[in-house]
This record gives sequence, C-alpha cells and structure tokens, in this order.
Amino acid sequence: MKRPTLEWSDKFLIGIEELDYEHHCLVDDINKLHRELAGRKGADKDIELIKDTLGEIHARMQAHFALEEHVMEADAYPHYWEHKAEHEKLLDDYTEFMTKFERDPNMDDQEAMEDTLRLWIVDHIIASDKKMSRMIKDANK
Repeated sequence: MKRPTLEWSDKFLIGIEELDYEHHCLVDDINKLHRELAGRKGADKDIELIKDTLGEIHARMQAHFALEEHVMEADAYPHYWEHKAEHEKLLDDYTEFMTKFERDPNMDDQEAMEDTLRLWIVDHIIASDKKMSRMIKDANK
C-alpha cells in the first residue's frame, strides 16, 4: 500500500455544484480509507475503524448515486439506464469487497478494493459524469 492517495483535482469537476461537492467528499473518504488500511497494525480497534469507514463510503456512494440519478431523471438524460448500470456495478463490486473484509480483515485484495474506487473516480467521473453534465447543459440551453 505504498501508492499515494488520490489527490483532488479540478479535472474531476463536472459543473454541477452538488455533484462536484459529493465527488470531492468521496475522494476525501477514499483517502481516509487508504490511510487507515496503510496504517493498520491488525489491532481490533484498527479493524473496526476500517469497517466503519467502509460503511461510511458505502452510504455516501448510495446517497450520491441517488442524487445523481435524480438529476439525470429530472433532465431526461438519454443515457440514464446505462449510467445507472455503472452505478449498480460499482456498488456491487464495492459491497463484495466490503463483505469480504468484514469476514476476513486480513484479506489480500485490499489493493483491489482501492483500485476499484480509484478507477471509478478516474473513469466514471471524468468520462461518464462529464458526458452526462455536458449533455444536460446542452439540452437546457
């Protein structure tokens, strides 16, 4: 876990204020999780702290996706179902990692979990969310 944490960048901004705020919070949460995983020493309190953070990220993701899907529905985004499917896939993948960690806190694929979260930030926000934002703004001109 020697990789650096994910740094917030304006390249993550999509131009919808409430979603940009949520994205920034998710980056902060991912960095918190990274620090906790990197600094854990196997103590029960460390494991409980990580489990709490995993749960917080899951709850934030669910709330964020609900908000984003509301925005897409309200603006009749034509790729709504495709975008929603990306959300569901990420939540399913994340839930699987979270469940594995809860069963076995010494699991070997913690890096895979962090990679999934980073991939979402980079690919989903920069590609899918920006596309959605551009199409909504263009449709509302």
